[in-house]
Amino acid sequence: MTTEASPTFWVGTFHGHHSGTKVVATATRTDSAPLPYGWDCSCGIGQRFPTEDGIFDSAWRHTHPPRWRSWARRVPLLVCKHLSWPRCTD
Repeated sequence: MTTEASPTFWVGTFHGHHSGTKVVATATRTDSAPLPYGWDCSCGIGQRFPTEDGIFDSAWRHTHPPRWRSWARRVPLLVCKHLSWPRCTD
């Protein structure tokens, strides 16, 4: 008896960017997996879901992060240099 690998079906593709890099997230469905629905990004991050619900919203948010995320990465640097927080090392 031979077992065949279940094919992976393409569901959608999301183009966007984060951290200044262009990325592509591909949503797929694999019927034999415990969590059949998921997406994988070209940056190496992925997420799996038991149903189709949430897969598109999650992939969209990953490839189109809100602007406050990029600002939040820079705020500690600005706060550190201008307000002299005690946790700052410079």
